[in-house]
Amino acid sequence: MADPFEALRRDISTLGHLLGDTLVEQEGPALLELEESIRALAKERRKRGRRGPAAAQMRAAIEALDTATAEKVARAFTHYFLLVNLAEQHHRTRRRRDYAREGTAQPGSLADEIGKLAERVPYERFAEVLARTHIELVFTAHPSEAQRRTVLDKHRRIAQLLARRERAELVPEERAELDLALREEVTTLWQTDENRQAKPRVGDEVKNTLFYLEEVLFPLIPRFYRALDAAIAGAYGKDDEANRAPTILTFGSWVGADMDGNPNVTPDVAVDTAYAQAARVIALYLREIAVVGEALSQSARRVRVSAELEASIAGDAKAMPEVAEHLATTTADEPYRRKLRYVEHRLELTRAAFLAGRHAGASELALPPNAYRAPSEMLSDLRILARSLEENRGRLAGLRRVRALERQVETFGFHLARLDVRIAAEWIRERKPEGTAAMEAVARIRRLTAGGGAESLIMSMAHGADDMLAALEVAKACGLHRPDEGVAEVSIVPLFETLDDLTRCPGEIEKVIAHPEYRRYLDLRGGVQEIMIGYSDSNKDAGILGSSFALYRAQQRLVEIGEKSGLRLKIFHGRGGSIGRGGGPSQRAIESLPPGSIDGRFKLTEQGEVLGWKYLLSEIAERNLEITASGVLESSAVVDPPDCSELEDAFEEVARISVETYRRLVRDPDFIEYYTSSTPLDEIARLNIGSRPARRTQKKQRSLDDLRAIPWVFAWTQSRQMVPGWYGAGRALTHLLETRGLEVARRMRAEWPFFATTLDAVAVSLATADMDIAGRYAALVPDRDLARRLYRMIALDHGRAVRAVCRILDQENILDHQPTLARSIELRNPYVDPLSFIQIELLRRRRAAPESSPDLGTPQASEEETRARAVLLTINGIAAGLRNTG
Repeated sequence: MADPFEALRRDISTLGHLLGDTLVEQEGPALLELEESIRALAKERRKRGRRGPAAAQMRAAIEALDTATAEKVARAFTHYFLLVNLAEQHHRTRRRRDYAREGTAQPGSLADEIGKLAERVPYERFAEVLARTHIELVFTAHPSEAQRRTVLDKHRRIAQLLARRERAELVPEERAELDLALREEVTTLWQTDENRQAKPRVGDEVKNTLFYLEEVLFPLIPRFYRALDAAIAGAYGKDDEANRAPTILTFGSWVGADMDGNPNVTPDVAVDTAYAQAARVIALYLREIAVVGEALSQSARRVRVSAELEASIAGDAKAMPEVAEHLATTTADEPYRRKLRYVEHRLELTRAAFLAGRHAGASELALPPNAYRAPSEMLSDLRILARSLEENRGRLAGLRRVRALERQVETFGFHLARLDVRIAAEWIRERKPEGTAAMEAVARIRRLTAGGGAESLIMSMAHGADDMLAALEVAKACGLHRPDEGVAEVSIVPLFETLDDLTRCPGEIEKVIAHPEYRRYLDLRGGVQEIMIGYSDSNKDAGILGSSFALYRAQQRLVEIGEKSGLRLKIFHGRGGSIGRGGGPSQRAIESLPPGSIDGRFKLTEQGEVLGWKYLLSEIAERNLEITASGVLESSAVVDPPDCSELEDAFEEVARISVETYRRLVRDPDFIEYYTSSTPLDEIARLNIGSRPARRTQKKQRSLDDLRAIPWVFAWTQSRQMVPGWYGAGRALTHLLETRGLEVARRMRAEWPFFATTLDAVAVSLATADMDIAGRYAALVPDRDLARRLYRMIALDHGRAVRAVCRILDQENILDHQPTLARSIELRNPYVDPLSFIQIELLRRRRAAPESSPDLGTPQASEEETRARAVLLTINGIAAGLRNTG
């Protein structure tokens, strides 16, 4: 049997040799020799003992480096990781193509999952679930996105070159040309600055998000639906037009509209972002119309068209006589092109209105006659074209192209991505002007995008019913809730984030829906209440097991309330990219949710730090969409899920002990000093990686509440302690084994998806953590007794957790059940470890030097500036090596 990883190893070897050649060419052979010697010591350390001679030699070698050389060595390791990550991404696309060539459905794909569903679920039930399914993926900016857009663009080009090199029909000259192009890209990457010279502005973050929407997802959407239709046809035999799948997928964005803690995002910025997105999506439609027009060259002398299309063209000619006069000589006998020219003209009028409104900062959209006022008008014209083609032998003569454009308009509307406006709940609770201005921004965006550009007002750190009722009053004042007219245009979304708020959440929802005015509002919204639950701050507040179970219980009780009250809940999952913030495989995460909590409605944040990993390459983006959609359909269609109530009750005590253990650590009077000194938190704040501040307040006296959850996780990850991903699990799981027994713990994993997924996530965090290197970071804490005391708490629980997880999984090593992941971590460690050692040494030097603010953009950098830049480089490198930020 062929080794599926042989091609991956070949790519890594190729890129590694290219990087080595680049180091020699650009910096001289001494740098490569130094990097290789340090890597060899790192491998020896892992093999012979983490506190043995190899560790001492590696530390001594790094301490002997001057800062400039240390920076170059760190760059070499960082670039290696960037290229390895790229090779792994490319390998994922290769495996997807391998499955397609073999005619086998890839596990987790639409064909695989719908095929398995068809064995258990009749078509009528499946069609009913599909009809009510709505999946919304919401992109966010991210204050720990450590990759520059420039670097990501180069990565995409390298991936494209790797794909082209695998074509069997290449002649030697073509292969040589591709090899040269690869070498050029790697060399240019080495000459490119990894660190931004200035913090990105909100507009820069908007442009980054637009890249994924415009360049990857917009062209991908028709292919996703062709795969969905094909999967349904293959599983159920339903391939006629009447059984064409509905549009189930849309996209949202917080970028440019997330005002919570970011003074750079204002209501005017949100409106400007909406204008920009509207103009961009219509430009995309104009591009597609031109392509479709090139294809639909049918002549009226060769094929008939429908009477409906003829009448539509006649109506257009009457409404737009100047366009009709021009078309009389260019498309006289080409009815499809003629109709498309009218569509094009109407789109151009609409886009011009958006551009003019943005330039003038207008709150209303001034649309001229004949401009499209809503996507539904454009869709009506496209459907006329589609019906005519279908009725007149056009199924293989352009119908597919028109249907593809229909899917794009249904998905992206006149807004591209719907903006969620997020604010602090206290703005509404205390009736601050900022709250009213944010609600007015929702109203303005809706007016200028035919209602599609914004809908949800998300209130961070919400407490419950009082916040929601206050928001309803503000919505009325802003004209978004007009009960006398039967209008409720805004979705009031409380975001429950702390353990206490998650615990109170079901009762607060039950309280608010009993309020007559609020219930009237919900009735006007079709009986749907959107609720957001936060994985990041809840983890920071309660630790991994406690927060995960609180999220589970809250959803479970919300489902019960919805069933009892006749409401439909739309739960918005505020997951991050790291395990400490709810990250992990999408399908497993969906499977682990309580039964009934999805029921066709699923909304999820796609955090900025994973956008490159999940959406940079089209094939991986498609895979991600398929996995998410198939997971939602599977969860929603399953009837009579197993009863896990006995196991859930047994876990209550486990969660409580985990919370107590975690809070003893983070509420220790000396904890903040330990955390800030044993991690590069302050250095992360200097990294130009986001427009939002890393802390909620800038006061000198720090507290746990001041720290945002994202840099909180990022700093723990950098120091290899990984506390948010596992701490508290050691004592809690040990208690489970001691009181309930091994058999019950193994039943939990076998029968309860939530426990299985959570346990696997904890196992990955434990495996990625390194208590030896963590101890070296702890040595940076000035107070040695304090450092030893808190580090010992962390290390002891890590040991307990590893032993407990291995017992439950019945294996010797923590990741024996995930050998591919274990091998990946094993191969990466000899490159990550030197970066950690270098970072520790640079932090020691930097903290020993007098305090100042270095100018990282100075061409001739001082020692201090070089040191600061080198620290930031190691942050990028460790993030790339662990493939994780916040």
